Amino acid sequence: MALFFWHTWSKSDRMVVISGLALLVLCTLGYTYVAWQGLENVVSWNVLGELVSLPGTLYSFTDGLLTYPITGRIQTVTNQFAVSPMLVHPGMATLSVGLLCAALTYALAAICRLPALRYRVAMALFVLLLAVCRFEVLGLPGGGRWPFLVMTLLFGGVSYYFHAFQTATRLLTRLLVFGGLFALAALGIGLGASVVHPAQLLLSYALAGLVIISVLFIAYIAIDIVGGLVWLTSVSRPNGRPLGAVNFIFISALYLLNLLLIWLRNTKSIDWDVLTISPFLILLVSIAMGFWGFRHLTEQRSLLSFKDAGAGLYLGLSAMTILTVAYGFATANDPLIEVFEDAIVYSHFIMGFLMVLYVLVNFLPIYQQQLPVYRVLYKARLADLPLFRLAGVIGIVGVSMSTGHFTARQGYAACLAALGDAYQAENEADLAQTYYQESVAQEYQQHKANYALASIAINRNDPATAALFFSQALLKQPSPQAFIGLYSTYQQTNLFFDAVKTLQRGINRFPDSGELRTNLGYLYGKTALADSAFYYLKSAADLTPRANVPLANILALYARNPQILASDSTLLAQVPDSDDPTLTANALALRLQQPRTTTVSNQPAWLTKARPNAALGVGEFAGLYNYALLAPRPDTLLCNTIQRAALNPVNQTISDELSLAGALATYKAHRHHEAFGQLTQLITNDARTAPTYRTMLGLLELEQGLNKQAAATFAQNTDTLSTGYRAVALTKTGDLVAAQPLWETATRHDATLRDVQQALYTAPASATSGSGWTDLQKAFYVSYRSDDDNRGKVWETIRDASLKTVAGATLITDYLATRQYFYAQMILSQMGKPAQLTPFARSLENLSALRITAFRTKDKATDSLAKTFFVDQHLAEVSLLRGQALARQKRPAEARQAYQDALQRAPLNATIVQETATFLRQHKQVKDAYAAVLPALDYNEADPELLKTYVLLCLDQSLTDYADDGLTRLQVATSPADYQAFEQAYQQKLAAIENARTTFRN
Repeated sequence: MALFFWHTWSKSDRMVVISGLALLVLCTLGYTYVAWQGLENVVSWNVLGELVSLPGTLYSFTDGLLTYPITGRIQTVTNQFAVSPMLVHPGMATLSVGLLCAALTYALAAICRLPALRYRVAMALFVLLLAVCRFEVLGLPGGGRWPFLVMTLLFGGVSYYFHAFQTATRLLTRLLVFGGLFALAALGIGLGASVVHPAQLLLSYALAGLVIISVLFIAYIAIDIVGGLVWLTSVSRPNGRPLGAVNFIFISALYLLNLLLIWLRNTKSIDWDVLTISPFLILLVSIAMGFWGFRHLTEQRSLLSFKDAGAGLYLGLSAMTILTVAYGFATANDPLIEVFEDAIVYSHFIMGFLMVLYVLVNFLPIYQQQLPVYRVLYKARLADLPLFRLAGVIGIVGVSMSTGHFTARQGYAACLAALGDAYQAENEADLAQTYYQESVAQEYQQHKANYALASIAINRNDPATAALFFSQALLKQPSPQAFIGLYSTYQQTNLFFDAVKTLQRGINRFPDSGELRTNLGYLYGKTALADSAFYYLKSAADLTPRANVPLANILALYARNPQILASDSTLLAQVPDSDDPTLTANALALRLQQPRTTTVSNQPAWLTKARPNAALGVGEFAGLYNYALLAPRPDTLLCNTIQRAALNPVNQTISDELSLAGALATYKAHRHHEAFGQLTQLITNDARTAPTYRTMLGLLELEQGLNKQAAATFAQNTDTLSTGYRAVALTKTGDLVAAQPLWETATRHDATLRDVQQALYTAPASATSGSGWTDLQKAFYVSYRSDDDNRGKVWETIRDASLKTVAGATLITDYLATRQYFYAQMILSQMGKPAQLTPFARSLENLSALRITAFRTKDKATDSLAKTFFVDQHLAEVSLLRGQALARQKRPAEARQAYQDALQRAPLNATIVQETATFLRQHKQVKDAYAAVLPALDYNEADPELLKTYVLLCLDQSLTDYADDGLTRLQVATSPADYQAFEQAYQQKLAAIENARTTFRN
């Protein structure tokens, strides 16, 4: 049997068969793909993210004695899988109709060469197919059945013309003519139809006719696998001896046994878990073998010319059958799939068995003679093949009737469900629902229509009805999607335990479903069953292609249950890096809950992508929020992204959280004035959350040394914590008298602060030795009781190296203020060794050494010491001292850079701003100096030196009105003597300005 027998044909005939085979291969590939996709052709997996806020520390700082945490909410995201409504994509129907037209083109082109009777039968079937298409539903102009009449006359007339008059026309020509007619019809329908998706409506109405033709074709080719076995066992092998009749019987028995097992399993006669070959794979094999088998049949029985008609007819019908079955898979139409499965099994078993009998009855002697039986397979000696085919048809009909016409009812249900899909695509939900309900009435256990009705109920916000239909969809053909759908309805109605049981049932039925396991882990994560949640989420990550969903939930579980990570710190390393926003957000949340980590956080991958006016998903919001809290040096991109997102109306529900993250990011970017403004706006926006934001603002002011402003901010709150912070702020200003009642209020329920209060308000005579005090008490006393000149004795008794260093730094500052650097040097020499100190204390020790060196104007040593270890809180003063040293060394460029760095780090620190502005003014950079002073004045209104600098800068720019206003404020802020001294200089400067103006006018 020549495999590529057409190579001897003419070029045009070869083109026809090769193009037909190409069409068949294309249809087979599509068939394989949609069969592999299954329900996912019409139901997609979605991911629902839920924002879960956890308490945590957003930012913290220390002054060496106390730690000041800014508490708030850390954002995590938990995900669960959800399913979409069942939706057949209209493009699938359009593609199927286009390929069906191509298949019909081959069939019609071949039908023209059939003998008269067969030609009339074939054309009658084609006309019936046109009739069931119901062209009138397309809303073509004029309405009525005229499109059917036109199509019948057009295709019928051309076909009869080729059949009766132009019998010599080549197959390629006929193929092109019919192809052109189909293209013309498609163009007319596409332009004239008033419905949205005419192809899907046509295909849905035509489905009944296509199913009948396909079932007939399947029954016709059911003998071809046995025919292939005849060739296999009778063809000569390299040793010259064929396999023979015994092997033919044995292989045929295995083939028929496979079909019998499928049959018995489908009818629930057996419940064996045996490996069988899928009927749909058998269909493809029989179609492939039938192409060569049909050629032998036509040649051996002289039915028609295979080259001129048989090849086109077979290829067209094969493609049509494959496309019809594929459409059942593409639309997840399980009644239709079952109809074809039964048709394949019944026909191939009965016809195959009869074909084996036909071969043995007619050709057993030839087999025994070891002759090639396949060459005469269709030339029967005793009983002709049509008799066996007739018996097979009777057998198939008998089996179908024995089931109570169940297969016919399934076919009807499938067609009704297809019409429901078509009208659902046309947005006629009521009509679609009617068809689905009629389909369920024919086959109530089917998955297709029940799931579709559940989808309609969900769209109408009717979870109870949806639950009923999802439950029915699970009766015969359950799917993970239907289990998830049922679970979601229980969630909507707050039936938690029913939801859990549904997922457990689903996992028992589909143990490898990562989606079901993810959702069960999600539910357990909401309870105290963290170990069960971890088990299901971990197993889900290995089973679902979207592993980021359960992995993100694992990180959220860690965040809610820190004890899990505490018991096994290697668990976190098992989670892979990913650009998934949710996974990134939860990883950042974990980092926020592990402040000891020193790893720099990677920014979310999507942050660098342009997203103008886009709404943030929950994962993107949580990632942006957490990253803003973690980033040690937020850049302009991060700050601007947060600001745009907060101002975008589509993010209105999370605008306050974004504004808070933006404020903290801006603060860490050293734009303190902007950050304080953003927090003030948050305080104004919502009176309910105002105390929380006010506490945050006060703490940030406290870190920047704006102690009076911090005390005023805390005074607006009434909670005990704010009272304690206000007491600390007033203590830092040196106003212990005003702070005392606040300490008393704050320490009623806090033993540690009560000890601090005791130390702060102990008389100097009683505090000389600090006997019985803790090191913290002693450190507080030394740091804030500047009225006791002998507090150095208390300092000497502090044993904690870090606390001793912090308290000693205060003594050094006091000694330098009174120009007693020798004593300051002695204190420095008694501080703790670096290995004994906390990072803050070690930095403060280095800063104290730098202060002493700068005080002694050892400029080279100052420059060298400035390059040692310092924490961020001290870098601004370090840069200032280095700038002063560089200025004295006549290195203005480097000095300017150091001053600018100090100003950039502490733009509201009065001393730093005043010194930097003075330097800039001396170097004729008045505008830069003025721009630096203005924001600082808002927070240092009573600082004399800063006010003096402001007044002089105003005069430098001839802003005399502003200078007068600054002078008035200076009079209130400083002593009379200092004011009088500055006023004289002010008047001289003012007179010089007036003289300059007069000279210019003259």
